[in-house]
Amino acid sequence: MSLKWPAELETIALRVGSNDGLNRPQASGISTASVWQMESPTAADAALAGASERFVYRRDGHPNERELAEKLAELHGGAKAVITAQGMSSIAAVVMSSLKPGATAWVANELYGKTSKMFAVDLANWGVTSVVFDPTDADDLLKLEQSRAELVIVETMSNPRLRVPDIRRCSEATHAAGGLLMVDNTFATHLICRPLLLGADFVIESLSKMVCGHSDSMLGLAVAADAALGKRLQDAMSTFGMASSPLDCYLTHRGLLTLALRIERAAANALALASALEMSEFVKSVDYPGLSEHPQHALATSQFAGTYGWMMSFELDTERMTVERLFNALLPEIAFVPSLGDVCTTLSHPASTSHRSLNAAQLSALGISSSTVRISVGIEPTDWLVERFAAALRT
Repeated sequence: MSLKWPAELETIALRVGSNDGLNRPQASGISTASVWQMESPTAADAALAGASERFVYRRDGHPNERELAEKLAELHGGAKAVITAQGMSSIAAVVMSSLKPGATAWVANELYGKTSKMFAVDLANWGVTSVVFDPTDADDLLKLEQSRAELVIVETMSNPRLRVPDIRRCSEATHAAGGLLMVDNTFATHLICRPLLLGADFVIESLSKMVCGHSDSMLGLAVAADAALGKRLQDAMSTFGMASSPLDCYLTHRGLLTLALRIERAAANALALASALEMSEFVKSVDYPGLSEHPQHALATSQFAGTYGWMMSFELDTERMTVERLFNALLPEIAFVPSLGDVCTTLSHPASTSHRSLNAAQLSALGISSSTVRISVGIEPTDWLVERFAAALRT
């Protein structure tokens, strides 16, 4: 595996500390202040208007948020980033800053379940119409091009079946329709794909996942391609109370420092495990963009930075092995955890967790069944990991 991300994506991430002219700490501190003193109403007015770098109230920004946001904006190639309380609030910040009652959004057919529910149910209650489409289908992209979509949302690698849309083509179709493109980049991070450089207007990520990497914080990221869109994001975050925790920002910033090392190992493990499962008599099919049989393998090879990520899914042959038996056979080293992006390999069951809000027909249309298993691959020794799954399947 030949990684192609630029070296500066690692060196920028490794910048630590701030220089006050005398002392430069090697580790960032945690600022727990919720409000800052102002010497005058004029100073407060300037800070709240964004005319100065001063902090006023944590809801509008704080030192740990700014340090992480500025670094991630640079890493993504964006004009402005905001850090929100969680991944879903990052999506909400984009939605609240971009849509009005009567608007139309085009929503990819395969997304994280809560995202699909937000558009299908919650935003429908606010008068927003959602059109579901397949971003990997050329005919659907032509229809999008001829639509009047105000906002389009896709995932870099879809959850849970790892379909890969052509982000540049999605951007062209969205902009032809007069809309804005939002890309959920959680399964990739800036190291594997930078959608803003492919024409997206917004990138969102659940930083709770691989960027943090240790299952001990909850944060979201929204990055805007230009300053005007960034200002709208900032206003939405403040108005709707989506602000982040200093401790969570600190923990996530610490995780960012080792992200490149963890992705390199986890992605190599994922490719090895996917290749082994593909050959197993207990497995019907494997979804991983790094496999040559994957329908978007060639696109993923050109669109990604020399690696295909740490996420995968597979369909278990339940005539030979049930999901419950497999999960039990992998314990205690590999646990069932309804999340992803940890240093440890974990399992999830989309039908009962991330996509439980979908009915049977909707799950079937996406190719998700009760025997679909999603794996978030960790940084364990590769040979051990492959053999651990092989042994569990033989049980």
